[in-house]
Amino acid sequence: MILDVRTVFFITFLYGLLTGVGLISASRSYSGTLRRSMNVMGAGAVFLMSGVLAAGLQGIWLTSFSSVLLANFLMLWGAGEYYQALRLFDGQVTNRWFTFAVAAAVTGVNLFFYAAVPFLSTRVIVMSLAFSFLMGLSGIRILRSRSVSGTSVRNTASGSFWLVSLLFVARVVGTLFFGGYKTALLHNNLWQTLLFSGSAVGFVLINFSYLLLCNGQFNRHLEQLALTDPLTELFNRRAFSDLALREIARSARSGEPLSLIMIDADGFKKVNDTFGHAAGDRVLQHLSDLIRENVRPQDVVGRLGGDEFAVLLPGANHIMALGVEERLVAAVDEHPLSWHEGKIPLRISAGTAALNLGDPDFDDLLSRADDALYRAKRHGN
Repeated sequence: MILDVRTVFFITFLYGLLTGVGLISASRSYSGTLRRSMNVMGAGAVFLMSGVLAAGLQGIWLTSFSSVLLANFLMLWGAGEYYQALRLFDGQVTNRWFTFAVAAAVTGVNLFFYAAVPFLSTRVIVMSLAFSFLMGLSGIRILRSRSVSGTSVRNTASGSFWLVSLLFVARVVGTLFFGGYKTALLHNNLWQTLLFSGSAVGFVLINFSYLLLCNGQFNRHLEQLALTDPLTELFNRRAFSDLALREIARSARSGEPLSLIMIDADGFKKVNDTFGHAAGDRVLQHLSDLIRENVRPQDVVGRLGGDEFAVLLPGANHIMALGVEERLVAAVDEHPLSWHEGKIPLRISAGTAALNLGDPDFDDLLSRADDALYRAKRHGN
């Protein structure tokens, strides 16, 4: 017994609608662009499933013209929203003109082949190709996304989109070479049932795997918050200490040098008292940017608290580290902070110490760098 195609459409609509509404509801637990992305993804599912419902209601509650108009536009708009949601997921802006252009153009073409030149097979091919293109585009987006971690989740999410995309390509092939859709869109046969049942499974997998992507990104965000200083986005004291211990252990094994620079902002309290705490925050951010710009990618930069920073230099001996220290002091001197209509001059003091490879101890390294810092402050450097 072959399951009625309309029944498959209605089941697809119900499952897809529930998962779409579930995404919108789940988005309340998130924030920022991730929340917006989930809302757009959920809305896309609702639009797409509304289009599926419009196709299933053809000849029951909707005229053929209304069904063609709504099914084509809503399904394509929903597929386009999936793609826009993934752009938001990657931190990019949406481009809904692209979605509208595809949905409107294909709907217009298919209305022409419905009203002016009735040709059902052409409508099926045009719609299937456009829908397959949008779903495949989303699959590629996930594969190339830098916001997705975990191969299994990435492959599942991308594979879900590709499953639906390939099923609609198969629909085109069946229509072109096996004479499908000569008279009725909702004709009951095994091919139709398998095609749309597979698509229904794909739609559910898309929403489910996307939720896994969001959960993974949210967990990474929590991990980042635990490791970084929220104001400067540098490593916090705990994370810096953990990384320093790893680098010290590596240097002890390899015999490579390792140095530490301690940095303190001179006159920071005066900046707060004179210009306010908002200016003080901007000073710390400005100093963080300057430090990052003047060290190597492999160097570890952290804010240890207040106006105190530290830079760990793997592979750098004491002389090399002193050169970095001088470069940092000069960079801060040469780049005052622009604040409103004026500038706030800045100075830092810095102290450097190299790891004693005979007795590699982090507390000792930190203490000697601190001593060098305070000597620099006493001498006005």
